Amino acid sequence: MNKIAIIEDDIDICNMIAKFLENNKYIVHYALNGAEGIELCKSLVPDLIILDIMLPKLNGNDVLQRLRKFTNAPVIVVSAKTMVQTKIDLLKLGADDYMTKPFDLHELLARIEANLKRTSNTSCQNDTLTYRDIEINNSLVY
Repeated sequence: MNKIAIIEDDIDICNMIAKFLENNKYIVHYALNGAEGIELCKSLVPDLIILDIMLPKLNGNDVLQRLRKFTNAPVIVVSAKTMVQTKIDLLKLGADDYMTKPFDLHELLARIEANLKRTSNTSCQNDTLTYRDIEINNSLVY
């Protein structure tokens, strides 16, 4: 099962997303501020991260920059900020997707699945080792 980290300061939103994703067979952990979110992601090593940008202790922009120093896990930003420039800036900082609050949980799930599918395909492609005329696909080695 895929592990998802939620970094969101609103406990009600955390619980709503967590319950929905757990019902859809995901393992979910969350942090209520930016500093805890970074520590959570270091220890959990999530497959995907859901990140709010208006966080206490460390804002989402700073969290995203720090996350990108140690993880390539997809990051979906979920924020009340609707300005196009904010979305562009976060995508340039390393976010993989951006959703505006309020949002539909089924749409969030579809975006999670699409991002995980993309990263799963990428990791399979990276499991191929080539030496001269020999090619070994590590995902098929038992």
